[in-house]
Amino acid sequence: MKATLSQIEAFYWITRLGSFHAAAAQLNLTQPTISLRIRSLEEALGVRLFERAGRNMRLTDGGATLLPDIGSMMQLAGQLSARQRLSDPLHGRLRLGAPASIALSCMAELLATLEKRNAHFDVSLTIDKSSMLQRKLNDREIDIAIVVEPDVKPHVRVVPLGIMKHAWIASPRLDLGRRSIGPADLMPYRVFTQAEPSNLMTLVMTWFGSAGLEPKRLSTCDSIAVIARLTAAGEGVSILSPAILETELRMGQVQVLKTRPALIRPRLYLAYQVDKAGHGMKLVTKTVRDVVATSSVLEHRCRKRGCRMPRPGRVA
Repeated sequence: MKATLSQIEAFYWITRLGSFHAAAAQLNLTQPTISLRIRSLEEALGVRLFERAGRNMRLTDGGATLLPDIGSMMQLAGQLSARQRLSDPLHGRLRLGAPASIALSCMAELLATLEKRNAHFDVSLTIDKSSMLQRKLNDREIDIAIVVEPDVKPHVRVVPLGIMKHAWIASPRLDLGRRSIGPADLMPYRVFTQAEPSNLMTLVMTWFGSAGLEPKRLSTCDSIAVIARLTAAGEGVSILSPAILETELRMGQVQVLKTRPALIRPRLYLAYQVDKAGHGMKLVTKTVRDVVATSSVLEHRCRKRGCRMPRPGRVA
């Protein structure tokens, strides 16, 4: 069995910071994981590295003899990592954001496709409303996000993906699927949607407002999955992406309502940090476009050339 860089890294930070606990915090790992790496390293090297001294762990003589070589290895690893970051700013970790409709409909395929295309990222996912993802992009807290109608700062670049598909959804128990439904027809029913600021709330209020109405039985919930479940149970109606309910639609548990007027059609974009542009970002961008385009999230896909979707607004 050979020693691994992760095991050597654990040993290095224990000696630098003085404890297993501090090394775990530095590496964003649990203390049992650090302990396991040290045991594996001891087995690989055939040397006991630490011994207990009261409540503390003390470096053994055998461990001390390794320190110069370990320090040189970590320095070299740091130089290689820095060189890689210069050639590709997105190297290593990918902070990816998406709204729940994307997460529930095609996130699994997106992650699998990235893996298949040898995009070796440690992916940190943020699933939130587009308004929150936009803020995180502007504050540089995430690298790339799929967002609706973003209003972004100059350090964020946007790529159009297409027009999103939304519809009023209801359970067949409510017997609303046989006729065209207007705002007045849904006034007696509970309406489930996300709290402001959210794209779904905007869709709901704009649709009712077209008839000079405001829904009286409005229930807000930030979880799209919970909204979908309550809607399928017949507890009310909601505007959702049919893409997240393909199984329920196929089984007849929910139905898409025929409504008048038509819902406004929000535009979906991919937005990313300009300073992270490089080979890795190109790969992620292409993968997102490919996966979203083959899903049922969009009514219309924006292709690389000839897309007429207007550019979203910017803030200074």
